[in-house]
Amino acid sequence: MKAIPLHYFRPALVAGLLALLTGIISGAVHAASKPRDPADALIDTIAAGQNQRVTFALARIEGTDRRLLALRSYLRAGPGLADRWSWTAEQIVSFGQSPENRAMQTEIEQVRERFAAANPGYALWVNPEVRSLDTQLANWNSNESVSRAARRLLASFLEWRGSPMVRAMSAADIGTAAGKFLVGYVPTPTPTLAAPGLSPHGQMRAIDFQIQKGGRTVAGPRSATIASDWDAAGWTAKLKSAVRAGSSRFTGPLESPREPWHYTYSPKSLASSR
Repeated sequence: MKAIPLHYFRPALVAGLLALLTGIISGAVHAASKPRDPADALIDTIAAGQNQRVTFALARIEGTDRRLLALRSYLRAGPGLADRWSWTAEQIVSFGQSPENRAMQTEIEQVRERFAAANPGYALWVNPEVRSLDTQLANWNSNESVSRAARRLLASFLEWRGSPMVRAMSAADIGTAAGKFLVGYVPTPTPTLAAPGLSPHGQMRAIDFQIQKGGRTVAGPRSATIASDWDAAGWTAKLKSAVRAGSSRFTGPLESPREPWHYTYSPKSLASSR
């Protein structure tokens, strides 16, 4: 097929195409010449020695501070990270058709029945969907508690990195020491989300119960309304009572961060451990 000569195109179109091409090339050159953030470079160095799931997730997390906070969680997960990692789309479909899912739905229904019997006019609602890695990443990149905790971590990390003791270390020793710093760091405030990939919602092990009346949510999964909608209204205690009476396969509610609606499901009976 012969190439079409440029003179067949309108001059304005040609000029526009050339300008676009010039801009793309200029942007690529600028990006290549832009110096990397030292903290980002160190994050990548540490992540390179971890499970490939870590590097995949970190590449999709926005901001050095959020990446650093997520890396802390990945390091703390240690060898158990792969077992905790969120299911793939294929695994989610497989779980939906499995006996385990049917057994879990039976346990949830038993809790619902106990709750409804003890609280006439009210019902429990549970999101039936597994929280995918894509959803976890989007939430992590936009969550305010993550943002605040990440900013504080980055400030502490940069202060540590700039100390005379650390500046005197070799590059290899800095990487090792940075990992130890992150593992021992305690975030403030406590993020309300697990790092992407590590949420128990990603394997349908976490169940968030919501209180509804007439189809309207009166107590939902919002940290800002725990004191008013859950504690003062009595739903924290009432939900706990229904869960205990209806099933032996839930533990909770989650204490850190505190979420009175959040219970962990186990396929094996937990009655003997209570």
